[in-house]
Amino acid sequence: MTESGGFEDRLRQARSRRGMDPAPGSTGSLPGGGTWGVGFRAGVEVVSALVVGVAVGWFLDRWLGTWPWLFLLFFVFGSVAGVLNVYRLFKPRSVGK
Repeated sequence: MTESGGFEDRLRQARSRRGMDPAPGSTGSLPGGGTWGVGFRAGVEVVSALVVGVAVGWFLDRWLGTWPWLFLLFFVFGSVAGVLNVYRLFKPRSVGK
């Protein structure tokens, strides 16, 4: 079975094209530098989205007199936005698209 070496090479190339493996010659690091930088950025993404959601909900509730319903709704929206931002930060990048 001499084809196994060729298969492994094709599999590695396909995984690299789809962003599942780092491209040959790359360091394979996460975007944004070192580990501390990525962790700090992820924390800032979550906190900032949550703060914006809470602020919008609080201001709308005060303006419309609907306390606490819009506050709670925008708290959930901010939480979901923060988690989606972190998901996009760690999602593998597709190469060649």
